[in-house]
Amino acid sequence: MPLNFAIVEAYVAEYHQMMQDKTLLRHDRYRILEALREKMRTPLRDYEVFEAELSSMLESIGRAKTYKDLQKHHLRSTAGIRNYFLEEQTIPDVHDLFRIVRDSITMRVLELVEQEMEKEGFGRPPVGYCWIGLGSEGRDEQTFVTDQDNMIIYEDGDDDPAGQPLRQKYEEHTGKEGRKKGEIKAPDLLAFYFQQFAARAVERLDGVGFARCKGDIMPSNEKWRGSVRDWSTRIQDSLVNAKENLELLDIIILQDARLIRGPEGLFTAFADAMRHHLRENRQVMQELARTAVVMPIALGFFGKFKVESTGEQKGKFNIKLFGWAPLIMSVRALAQQEGLQETNTLKRLRRLRDMNLVKRDTEVELIDAYLLFVRHRIDNQLNSADQAGVNFVDPEKLPADEAAKIRKAMRTVEAFQKYINEILLFGQPM
Repeated sequence: MPLNFAIVEAYVAEYHQMMQDKTLLRHDRYRILEALREKMRTPLRDYEVFEAELSSMLESIGRAKTYKDLQKHHLRSTAGIRNYFLEEQTIPDVHDLFRIVRDSITMRVLELVEQEMEKEGFGRPPVGYCWIGLGSEGRDEQTFVTDQDNMIIYEDGDDDPAGQPLRQKYEEHTGKEGRKKGEIKAPDLLAFYFQQFAARAVERLDGVGFARCKGDIMPSNEKWRGSVRDWSTRIQDSLVNAKENLELLDIIILQDARLIRGPEGLFTAFADAMRHHLRENRQVMQELARTAVVMPIALGFFGKFKVESTGEQKGKFNIKLFGWAPLIMSVRALAQQEGLQETNTLKRLRRLRDMNLVKRDTEVELIDAYLLFVRHRIDNQLNSADQAGVNFVDPEKLPADEAAKIRKAMRTVEAFQKYINEILLFGQPM
């Protein structure tokens, strides 16, 4: 039985008149409340069983000895979350459960890769590092189809923390022999270690079921790994010195960064510095906002859906690209304007509402739009054999009321985009 408030609402509807009776004796009131307890018994028990099974799964993940075991745990967890979603129909829970499970699998993969590196003669990580989630992983908005979107930040290690095994591996790899102190620089050793580490981690994550990012947003790509000094230079060049070390899309991606494993202080210092420099750069802030507000939605004149005119998805519209993405981008743009630390879209909306930058009605409408868009994507992920088309919706197959809901949701996003454009000039709460 689903764990939601429909149970309580049905109970109140059934007993409402009786509950208004001020002449009820204590045993009458007891019987009414006992009826509620009986109605809640099964869903509460089911919830407790589910949470116990989840805890057991997480313990198994933490003890896994092989990547094959982790792959099996990922498949089992995904199947369990699928069953949960079909019963509960709660999208925030799907996001939360995938964060819990996939973060646990990622952390265990990193532990195994560290052991692997040590066995191969590279030694343990010579300095502290942060493994950071980006994209839907960073926003805590993962669904049933996932890929890798990650970056690495590692400490500078100016005191030359690398051991002899790593130096030897470096010499074997580069052909350089420089055993005298100072001939092999610590930054080169650290860069070499984390290059090897990142390549293995990406490969192992792919093996357990986290597909490689088609856009190469992974720390195996040098752009997405580096020391504190490296990242500071990239951010300073891009946001202070106008050297365009990072592209605008890279800056957008970094706004969703979330720590998965590593020293919290190291990550916080990076994130705080990035937000500070971003807010100081008015030109880039306006570019980020402009990127959000110009994204088109899938509605044309008179509320007709704009569909693909050719190709395999002919007659369908991309609900992710022309519905979900403009919403995500617009909420992020306003959150950036205020320097918010939250990365999750719904949490960003709540904070913006608390700050009176978004009215309550607008918040509710945007939340409804977000959940509607994601539900269609999840339904496609679970039911479509064509995984290449999981983000496409055929308007001809939509019931009239569902098509109306999507139109309303897209108009809500369009109105919010206009607000984002206006607030940069007038600053009036919506």
